[in-house]
Amino acid sequence: MKKLIIHLIGEQIRNQVLILALENIGFDCTMYTLNISEIILTLAGFDQRADSLYQKYSALVETAVKETSYHNMDEMISKWSNVIFRELQDIKLHGHSP
Repeated sequence: MKKLIIHLIGEQIRNQVLILALENIGFDCTMYTLNISEIILTLAGFDQRADSLYQKYSALVETAVKETSYHNMDEMISKWSNVIFRELQDIKLHGHSP
């Protein structure tokens, strides 16, 4: 399950990088956003998902996207998907929302 969650986080990061690149050259990509955060959070064991959890997750993805370019994509996706997974596990373990 861990590998699947990490893979999905990575795909969400990859999609966001693509969406931002397309928007920067003038495309409207609102219909093409990969919004799988609910699935990721469910698979990570969050039965109850407060807005603050979604906000923390989104902030982590945004940070990952800012550090990711086409030149370092594989490295950053690997790094950030693992960082985000660990952060979610920490939140789950300590029983609190960010």
